[in-house]
Amino acid sequence: MMKQRTIVAFGLVLALGHGACSDDGASSSGDSPQSSASTGSGAQQGSSGPGSGGSPSATTGTGAGTTTGTGTGTGTGGGPAGTGGSTATSGSGGGEPTVCDATVAPDVGKIALAPVVTGLDRLVYAAQPKGSSDWYLVQQTGKIRVFTGGALREGNFLDVSSQIQLSTGPFDDERGLLSIAFPPDYATSGKFYVMMTATTGANMNRDTVFEYQRSADPYVANATPTKTIVQLDASAVNHNGGHILFGPDGMLYVGTGDGGGSCNSDKPGASQDPASLFGKLLRLDPNAAAPHAAAGNPFDGSSARVWHYGLRNPYRFSFDRLTQDLYIGDVGQDKYEEVDYVPAGMSGLNFGWAAYEGDHADTCNGRTLREGSTYTKPIFDADRQRTATGPFRDWVSVIGGYVYRGAALPQLRGVYLFGDYTGERMAALVQCGAQTSPITQILKNRDPNAPNAPAFTRQGSLPTFEDLTAIVEDNDGELYFVANRNSLVKLVPE
Repeated sequence: MMKQRTIVAFGLVLALGHGACSDDGASSSGDSPQSSASTGSGAQQGSSGPGSGGSPSATTGTGAGTTTGTGTGTGTGGGPAGTGGSTATSGSGGGEPTVCDATVAPDVGKIALAPVVTGLDRLVYAAQPKGSSDWYLVQQTGKIRVFTGGALREGNFLDVSSQIQLSTGPFDDERGLLSIAFPPDYATSGKFYVMMTATTGANMNRDTVFEYQRSADPYVANATPTKTIVQLDASAVNHNGGHILFGPDGMLYVGTGDGGGSCNSDKPGASQDPASLFGKLLRLDPNAAAPHAAAGNPFDGSSARVWHYGLRNPYRFSFDRLTQDLYIGDVGQDKYEEVDYVPAGMSGLNFGWAAYEGDHADTCNGRTLREGSTYTKPIFDADRQRTATGPFRDWVSVIGGYVYRGAALPQLRGVYLFGDYTGERMAALVQCGAQTSPITQILKNRDPNAPNAPAFTRQGSLPTFEDLTAIVEDNDGELYFVANRNSLVKLVPE
């Protein structure tokens, strides 16, 4: 049952590839920098307070246009209505904020990628502890390396590779070591968290979040976890979610997939059931007693760890460090990719899977929403069917990004940047409360046939930018890409 409305005062996925979706795209080309995104209602109001197949949706086309949503609705599961979407203002890095403007597609200007670390096999994620410039580099094969002082340290910070033997074949294995998260007090507590899906042993195919402890050597972790924060039942080998992140409220957020299979077939109905941990965004307090549900969550009892539900494979998500709004890249099946938006502090939203894929009902015949709930539409919905003609028709697995709040690229302040695992274009938008701007397309690599199209220039002899497994943020709000399954590169001015 839904709790009484609570306002939470905020302080402060696996190389996901063709195994996460069908190869249902075609290559795209052209010189149009903008497209009109089909947007939903920003986020339906609720409590204030991610495999085989494809991806949720974002209907796109060429040309500029503005589509707005309402930002209103009813609470999910019968809960009371919350407040509408927050109005974001852009700016950071010491500059004065400017008024958020969603009436035009963002102008991304001249941007480039510069190498930070290269040559790491199966690199899928990177993170920095608060107050540190060190990068902790997550390899899907089970190792975490540290990049500090401009160099990659010898040896591993953590090695769980004995539990991971990734399969090979026509599809990428979506299991393995997927992400790392540091709590705000890491410098003093030494605690950190990893999410992984073991491929062997007692935890085989169980999506799990472990707590570990740093050893006396600050660049080596103790080999044995101190406790298990959350562990799902064994499921199919795909749709593992895999992202963990401490939110602006200091709580640990965990993205879980729907259990795998076509149309949620391995765990039927789980995404729409708050009592199931599959297909959810969980909000946890690692310091609380098991099962570590955070205070202020919207549900009681067996559902107490759930923050949002109705997701398929939320492989990457983020909070805007200025507004504290939440953005979720939810990988769809074989028709649509989607990005979901949640105003700061809002909880208990239902994003519709498997009744909806993106903003499209009945792609899985006969699936229904949880009784009494309200469907929350995505702000971006990309058609990637074989018949699609839009600029994102070659997308296969959406990679959620960040709202840029750094100082190096002032033209990007307030712009949400996101992409796709293999698609040749990335995308940028501005979200102002319930209003979503038109989309700006950004080519991963410059096209000599489209010299004026927004695109990334490569610096430092970087190879062609192809695969994207994560967009990450440093402590200064600058953005980095985990590229080509082996490199961490920084977004810089051209």
